Amino acid sequence: MNLFDDILRSQRGPATHTEDTFSFLNRSAWPASEGVRNLLESFFRRYPSSESAELKSNFKTQFDSAFFELYLHELLLRLGCEVTVHPTLNGTDAKPDFLARFRGQEVIVEAVIATDRTDKERARDARLNALYDAINRKTISPNFIICLGPILDRNAVPTPKKIRKFIKERIAGLDPDVVAHATRLGCESPRWTYQDEGGFEEIRWGDSRAVLKKSIDYKATKYGELDRPFVIAVNAKSGTGRDVVAKALFGSKEYYDKSDGVWNPTRNTRLSGVLETTVVPWSVHCAPLCLYHNPFAKRSCREDLWKIPQAIARDSGVEWLEGSNSAELFELPKEWPGELWNN
Repeated sequence: MNLFDDILRSQRGPATHTEDTFSFLNRSAWPASEGVRNLLESFFRRYPSSESAELKSNFKTQFDSAFFELYLHELLLRLGCEVTVHPTLNGTDAKPDFLARFRGQEVIVEAVIATDRTDKERARDARLNALYDAINRKTISPNFIICLGPILDRNAVPTPKKIRKFIKERIAGLDPDVVAHATRLGCESPRWTYQDEGGFEEIRWGDSRAVLKKSIDYKATKYGELDRPFVIAVNAKSGTGRDVVAKALFGSKEYYDKSDGVWNPTRNTRLSGVLETTVVPWSVHCAPLCLYHNPFAKRSCREDLWKIPQAIARDSGVEWLEGSNSAELFELPKEWPGELWNN
């Protein structure tokens, strides 16, 4: 079974705003898309055949989660583990994503996606994406390339008709030759701001630390008491620095004596560690990786079994251990996955 369709691909255009990632990768003839497909197919061939049909179905409906599960399975294999998918645990009907057997130690591994997008914001994004695609369906002008910037949404987005009318009115008096010459001289391209009546919706900054804590807390107690080390693997969609992750896990000020982190002597002690990354299909070769060890864990992970960078709490603070990077682990060259487009 293949993950993607075995078809002749000739479409070299970009993804539409409403197109899901799997559909775009499945149809795209871009060299980079081919590079990603080939890599994911190689991962999929190493995924257990008994679980592959369900995973393939999830790629079409829950791409982010399915991709991270496939990525994590391959990562564990490349770290030297024997991996069981959806193992059965004593005392619960719930099944974690993986049981990884490192030389002499078994570790339960659960995947989670951390995002700071609220349901309201995701719904707003879907409306805006539909708006962008509706505007792009008809050519506004054969003489100009029109770039749309962010639209600050209220309770509803403007209609495509209003936006198209606004753009046509603004470019009606422009001479394309004059604009092209000015651009070559380094002048800024013409730009306008469209504002519908009614004002703007408040825009917030995401709190990456709070999102990480919430995602980890949700999974930490899912399986009850465990008889083996337990690691949660987090794909932080918004991207985080290691200091943000450390504060989310260990606490905001001094390690060991703050109660606002995921870990303290009386909280989440069944959790052995958190493996944190930020990865998408096009960034497998350069995605950051780090395993953060819980200093209060009832069952610890052995440090010597993990080849990736690690963070370990010591009396003097956090010690950062070096390890293999993603390019080394996945054996990918710097130029992977190839040109984003090729005319």
